Amino acid sequence: MLSSAGVLNLGNTMIVVTLGAIIGDSIGYELGRHLGRPWLERHGRLVGMHGGVLARVDELFARHGGKAVLLGRFVGFLRAMAPFVAGASRMPYPTFLLYNAGGGIVWAVAFVLLGYFVGESWAIAEKWIGRAGLVLGVIVVAVAVVVIRRGREASG
Repeated sequence: MLSSAGVLNLGNTMIVVTLGAIIGDSIGYELGRHLGRPWLERHGRLVGMHGGVLARVDELFARHGGKAVLLGRFVGFLRAMAPFVAGASRMPYPTFLLYNAGGGIVWAVAFVLLGYFVGESWAIAEKWIGRAGLVLGVIVVAVAVVVIRRGREASG
């Protein structure tokens, strides 16, 4: 929005937002790597990640960790948890960084451009951001359900 008003340079804004997104999630990854599974086992229930959920999350990250990091960027709750869980599950950092950077670039460019094109009509942008997050959240949950069911069918 500030870029459309001429206050900020559009290209520089995209670069700074992208770097902030990538660095922020890298910090979340490191927190997960250092605090790890014991922290999730002690405190995870506060965010709905109790023992049974943790086992399914571990399985999901073992099979589809990169995709979870990439798609998690677009879903509110996952945006905060995916990097931490990736670190706690010991996803190799180069793999995490690849998906984190890919998601960060797409997310930053999309949301900066959304703000740029709607300009002063920020209320419209907030409405579309909320809808986009909801749609992507439903997709991620549906994919997770399918993956978990297939995993159960394959093991049982």
